[in-house]
Amino acid sequence: MREAKEETTALSPESNTSRKSLEEIIGLGRYALLAFCSMMLVILSTVSVIVYMVYAGASANVVGCGDINFPADQKEACRMLAELRASNVSCTPRVQSQFQSVNIEFGYFCTDALTVKSSTTCQMLAILFGAFVFGQVSDFYGRKRTMLIALWGIAVSSYFVARSTSFLEFFLYRLVVGFFAGGTSGVHAVYIVEHCQRDHRMIISNVVTWSPNFALAPVIAYFAKDWRTLSYYSTYINVAAICALFFCCESPRFLIQKGRFEEARRVLLRICRINGSGSEDSKEDVEKMLMAEEKKMADNKTKKKQYHYLDLFKNAELRKYTLIIGFGLSITSLQSYGLMFNQESLSGSIFVNGVFFGVFRWAINIIVGVLDVKCSGCTRKRVAAVMKTTNFICLTVIASIFALGLDQQYATVIRIASIVVLVGVGPVFCTKFLTASELYPTGVRNVGTSFQSMSSRLGTIFGTTVFLLNVIHMALPYTILASLLLLDIFLFQRIIPETKGVELRDHFPVKKQREQNA
Repeated sequence: MREAKEETTALSPESNTSRKSLEEIIGLGRYALLAFCSMMLVILSTVSVIVYMVYAGASANVVGCGDINFPADQKEACRMLAELRASNVSCTPRVQSQFQSVNIEFGYFCTDALTVKSSTTCQMLAILFGAFVFGQVSDFYGRKRTMLIALWGIAVSSYFVARSTSFLEFFLYRLVVGFFAGGTSGVHAVYIVEHCQRDHRMIISNVVTWSPNFALAPVIAYFAKDWRTLSYYSTYINVAAICALFFCCESPRFLIQKGRFEEARRVLLRICRINGSGSEDSKEDVEKMLMAEEKKMADNKTKKKQYHYLDLFKNAELRKYTLIIGFGLSITSLQSYGLMFNQESLSGSIFVNGVFFGVFRWAINIIVGVLDVKCSGCTRKRVAAVMKTTNFICLTVIASIFALGLDQQYATVIRIASIVVLVGVGPVFCTKFLTASELYPTGVRNVGTSFQSMSSRLGTIFGTTVFLLNVIHMALPYTILASLLLLDIFLFQRIIPETKGVELRDHFPVKKQREQNA
């Protein structure tokens, strides 16, 4: 039997400690601060695109038509409006809304509002398509250039969104915005990781993340007051992100992996100067590291095998882990974005609810990150079990309230439970992505993580439509979410192994099976 060879990556750590690694040269100094602050602006750009329809597509309550007043019950109000329209009564609907949405400007009320909700699903599909395209582009042309192209695309198309004269025009421009937002949604995460030292990746990933921007987005929407101004603000945010990104360098890790060593040398020396360590010793460290990486690349050039998505499904064990974690991430996204896009149905201000959700989610993420380092008993599966069980209880409570017809009396309970679910999904996202990275062997770790990202996007797409089922019964969307979450809890806790403290695998799983079969 021929032994399978162990893979080595171009940037794998060496036992030789006489030279600094790439991570040590980049460090956690002034340049890292510049890069991470720039990425926060890029993330804000992406978040502003994704949550835009929470406000721009918010349904309005119909309170009357002309001089005719309607009851507070929206089902009855919509029935009366439909009767007036069927009788050809000429009157202008009067509405109440916390935000001047496209629904109000273009007259999409009651059942017509479903058209706006459905358009959001298509916009999420555009983001998914953009993530596929720009993910490949970033591997060819670099992280910085790809993000600049995507940011310019969002800025320009957001401007045209604000100038739309019809809902169809608005929808088409929003598809373009979503496509370019797909480019920033995935690339910025890679850029952050490629600038982190190994020991700091967990805490930085929990600080430089979406959660604080989820808290900032409602504040921006509050001051915008209408969908056109909010779209203009999106343009300004992207221009600011572009300006910040111009001061950043291309990822040195990307340049080295592509064999562009001269560019990598210039970038690393600039980083050293920004960090205040542009001495001869720093230059020598850069040269030693680049020479070693160039030698490794030359040695491994003929040995390196390219793995693809299909390799995730060729081994039974890997296939099982991939599908279960992917299913779980889809369900987590379904909860997160389903509730997020249905905020107008909750009591209280959609802006205050959004701020609470973002702040609390960020705080929980940081707490979980610290506990992961300080407490050995805070394992991946325990964190997932606690957060998902809490969310299951909250969803079940909400479904029960609607099923019993007590939603008016317990509106505050529904609001609090919904925010708890939105907060709880944050640590679940982090835990599942980290578990996937720790389960996948080196050869398929990148494609495996990419597959899980796409699984998460599927939940985002269907999250915009799951609450359309409330036309059948208000409890139905929450019942579906709770049922799927219960299945996710069972599968993850029963089948996925604990990965905290486990050494990362380098061998592809089929090696062991082949040896046993031999």
